[in-house]
Amino acid sequence: MQVREAAEKCKRLVVRRGGPQVEETVAAYLASQLFPNARLERTGHSQELENNAGEFVVAVGDEGLLASLETSRKALPQSGTWAAVRLRKDGSGYLVANRPSWLYTAATVLAEDLADGQLPAEPAVLSPAFENLRPLFDYFLTQPWRVARKFDPESYVALYARLGYTHVEVNGLGTPYPLEPGVPGEVYPNFYQYCPALDQFVSSSLNRGIYPADYLSVNLAFLKRNAALARKYGLKPGLLVFEPRSVPETLFERHPMLRGARVDHPFRSLKPRYNLTLAHPAVKAHYRELIQNLLREVPDLAYINIWSNDSGAGFEHTHSLYVGRNGGAYLIREWKTHEEIAQSAAENIGDFLRLLRDAAREINPEFRVVLRTESFDNERPFLWQHFRDGLDVEGASILPAERRRQYAHPEYPEVKEVLGSVHHVSLFPEEKTEKDRLEQRGSEAHFDASLALGFQFEPLVGVSCPWLVAEKLGSLRHNAARWVAVIGGTAPPSSAPWWINNEVLRAFQTSPDFDVEDTVRRAARRWVGEDLADELVAAWRASDEAVRTYPNPNFLYSVFGAVWYRILVRPLVPNIEAVPEDERAYYERHSCNPPHNPQRVDLARDVLFELTTQERCEKSLEPFDTRCLPAATEAVKILDKALRKAEGSARAVLQDQRDRAVALKCWLRNTRNCAAWVAGVHGYLQASTEEEKSRYRRLVREMMLDEMANTQELLELWETSSTEWMPVSTLGENMFLYDENFGRHLRAKLRLMEAHLDDEPYIDPDFMWKKSVGPAT
Repeated sequence: MQVREAAEKCKRLVVRRGGPQVEETVAAYLASQLFPNARLERTGHSQELENNAGEFVVAVGDEGLLASLETSRKALPQSGTWAAVRLRKDGSGYLVANRPSWLYTAATVLAEDLADGQLPAEPAVLSPAFENLRPLFDYFLTQPWRVARKFDPESYVALYARLGYTHVEVNGLGTPYPLEPGVPGEVYPNFYQYCPALDQFVSSSLNRGIYPADYLSVNLAFLKRNAALARKYGLKPGLLVFEPRSVPETLFERHPMLRGARVDHPFRSLKPRYNLTLAHPAVKAHYRELIQNLLREVPDLAYINIWSNDSGAGFEHTHSLYVGRNGGAYLIREWKTHEEIAQSAAENIGDFLRLLRDAAREINPEFRVVLRTESFDNERPFLWQHFRDGLDVEGASILPAERRRQYAHPEYPEVKEVLGSVHHVSLFPEEKTEKDRLEQRGSEAHFDASLALGFQFEPLVGVSCPWLVAEKLGSLRHNAARWVAVIGGTAPPSSAPWWINNEVLRAFQTSPDFDVEDTVRRAARRWVGEDLADELVAAWRASDEAVRTYPNPNFLYSVFGAVWYRILVRPLVPNIEAVPEDERAYYERHSCNPPHNPQRVDLARDVLFELTTQERCEKSLEPFDTRCLPAATEAVKILDKALRKAEGSARAVLQDQRDRAVALKCWLRNTRNCAAWVAGVHGYLQASTEEEKSRYRRLVREMMLDEMANTQELLELWETSSTEWMPVSTLGENMFLYDENFGRHLRAKLRLMEAHLDDEPYIDPDFMWKKSVGPAT
C-alpha cells in the first residue's frame, strides 16, 4: 500500500487545543496536501491523544508524548532535534516533533517525498543537518526588497519552514524610507533603510518623543506581523540590527554630555552623525529599556544579531570607525597607548553585549546576542574572551584576519575576495577548532553561507548553481556547524517558484543520505517530466559552471554595488564626463554617489578606495571569454532547445529557467564589460606608446559594441518576459531597487553609448576636488 492510499483512510487530524499554533498550521497543510478526507479535531490535553483508527495526531512534544502514541519505535537521537512520523494502513498515525520549527518541515517530507512511496512498516525519524538555520539580511522580508511587487510574506515564511529553517529575521521598517534627515546631495540616509536599530520600534524614558509615536507604531506593527508569521510556522523570530546606531541631534540637545562616537562615513555623508556613549549609566539604562520594551511586545524574540562600524553605527574608540578611534568622554582618558585603547574598547563592547543578554533574558531566558566580528580585528585579542554563555559570533569566517584573508576563489587562486560569497565553498579546519572552543564556553559560531541571492549577482533572483551550494553545505556539516546563517534569505515563490538551489538546501537539511546528483535529477523530473529532465539538469550544470568560473574582477560590482552604482543601466562610454550631466541624471539620481565621488567618472574607484586594478581587469577578460560566458550561453541554448519541445506545465518551468539564464548571461557580460572598461580606459591613459594606445582604444570600442548588443538582449528580456528575474519596486526607484522605468533606462543607455562610441578615453584626475565645491570658477 502506498502512503497516499493509507492517508485517504484518515478521518480526523488531531491537535491539542491551546497547543503551539504550528500544530494547526501543519494539520491544515496535511489536509490540503495528503489527507483529503480528514477534518481538523482539537482535543484538550496531551494525555487525551490516542491512536484510534482513522486518527492522525500532529503534535510538538517529547519522548513521553511519543511513547503514548507508539510502543515500538526507532531510537531517537540522544540530543538535538527530531521528528517521528508513522502512518498505518487504517489511516491512523502521528507526526511528533520535539521542536516547533521541525514540525512543518517534517510534514512536507511526508507529503512531498514519502507520499507516493510504499507505506513503511516502522516509524521514520528525521533530524536536521543544521540544528539552527536562519536567514541573514533577509532581502525580501525585512530589508530593501520588502517593497518588491508580487511579494507575499506568508508564502515566503511557509517556504522557510519547508526548507528546514528554524529562525526568521523580523525587524524591518514598516515605512518605505527611514526617518533620517539628510542634506541636499547626501546619500547617507539610504543606509538607514536596512537593519533598523532598536530605537526604530520602541522608545525609552531617555529618548521618548525623539521619534514620532506613529512612526514607531508602524515599524513595530511590521515587526510583530513578521513575528506572528514565524510563530504560525513554528519558527523563532530574531533581530538583525546596526547598533549602537546614531541618534538625532535633538537628543543631544537634551543631553549634550551623552554624545558618543562619530559613526558616519565622512565621504558619503555630508553632516556628522553620532551615537550615544555606551559607558554612561543613563545610556546603559536606555538600552536596557529598549530591549525589554521590545521583548514585552514580542516575548519569543530569540536573538539579536549586531552588525556595527558601518551604516551609521559603531562602537566607541574601535579602530575601524570611519573617522578613526573616537568616542565619548567616559571610556578613554588622555595619553593611553594603542593597546590600552583597544582593550578598553573591547571591554565596552563586551559590557554592551552582556547588558542586552541579561536584560532580554529576564523575559526570554534563552535569548542570545550575536556579534559580527570582522570589524574588530584590532580589538580581537581582548574581545574574544567575552564570548561565552549566550554571547555568540557571526561571520563567513571566525578566524583572525590574516588567516581568513587566505580564502581563495576555487578556480582562480590569485583572487582572494571571496569571503562570504558563493565562491567561498569550503572552510579551513581551524574554523572547527575555534568553533569548538567557543562552544565549550557556552558561546556559538554562526557561519554565513551564500546561496547566490543577495550580496551576490544583485539584482538577480534565482541564479542556479546547485553543485556550488552543495559544496558549501557539505563543508559546513564537515565542520559540525550548529548555526548557519544564509546571506540574503531566500527567493519567494512569487519570484522564483522553481529555484534548484533551494531544493538542494532542503534535501541537505532533511536527508542524511543527501546526494546532489539525485536531488537535482529528482527536482527536474518533478518539474518538467522524464523526457525533459536531462536537458534541465544540463542547463543547471552549465549555469553552475558559469557561476563557478566567474572571475570576480571587481568585488563591489559582484554584490550590492551592481545596483548601488546602476551598472546595468549606465552607459559604458570612454569619457563619462563627455555625457552632459542632465543626460546622466536618469541613473545618477538614485545611485550611491555623492556629487564628488570619483566613481561617477571612474569604474575602478569608489570614494577613496581603489576597487580594482587595470591589470586585474585585463587578466579577467580571458576567463570571461573562454569559460564563464560560454557556459552561460550554453545554459540558454539548452533551455531554448528544450522549450521547443515542451508543453503544458513543463513549458512554464523551462520558460522561467530560460529567462533567468538569459538574465544571468547579461549580468555576467555586463560585469565583463565593466572590467573591459577599466582595462581599456586605464590602459589607454597609462600607455607610453601609440601602439599601446591604439590597442586599448580598440579594446574600448569592442567593449562598447558588445555591451550595446548585451543591453539590447536585456531590454528584450525586460519587455517580453513575465518571469520575476529581478525584484521590481512598487514604490518607485531607490538606491536598492529598479522600478518600471528599467526599460526606459536601458534605452537611454543605448542611445548614449551610440552617440559617444568614438570619444577619446579620459578620466579627470581632479574630479573629486572640483565637484566638492561646485563648478570651477
